[in-house]
Amino acid sequence: MLIVIDRWEPTSQTCSCCGFRGGKLNLSICEWTCLNCETTHDRDINAAVNIKAAGGHSEAQNGSGGKRQTTVKVAASCEASTHQEFIQLSLFE
Repeated sequence: MLIVIDRWEPTSQTCSCCGFRGGKLNLSICEWTCLNCETTHDRDINAAVNIKAAGGHSEAQNGSGGKRQTTVKVAASCEASTHQEFIQLSLFE
C-alpha cells in the first residue's frame, strides 16, 4: 500500500514531540532544538517521524486497536526534555 502526503508538509520544521512549527531551517542545519518544548531533534529522524505520522502510521496500536498519537521513542524524548527552572537563593538579600 502506498500513502502519499502533501509535498509541502513541513516535516523537518515541525517538532515531532509537541507539534510546534519552528519555521524554515537552512539545509546545513542537521540538529535543532524546539523553542516550545526544548527537545533536541536530528533533522532527518524528526522528519521521518513526522512523515510516518502524516501517513497515518505509528509504531504500535493501543489495546482497543486504535492508533497511538506518539511513539515510545518520541514520548521518551519529550519526557526526558522536561525543563525545570532553578532559582538562586541568597541569604544576603
